[in-house]
Amino acid sequence: MSSSKRKPEDSADGCRAFEASDRERASETPNAHIRATFERSAEAWSARAGLLERLETSFDARRKSKGQAVEDGQNG
Repeated sequence: MSSSKRKPEDSADGCRAFEASDRERASETPNAHIRATFERSAEAWSARAGLLERLETSFDARRKSKGQAVEDGQNG
């Protein structure tokens, strides 16, 4: 499911990069409110990355299953 036109936020790896960036920014800011904002943002990116990973796993399993069904149909 990779595409050169995919935005970083549309891939698990891109979301993980945003998460890491927000965590780094949170650790560098002295302002508690801004730190909390970055920490919430990092959690949201992490959750999105997890969701995208689960979706990709599901799509891959379906694709494999359909491919196997086609193979079984051709063999029988």
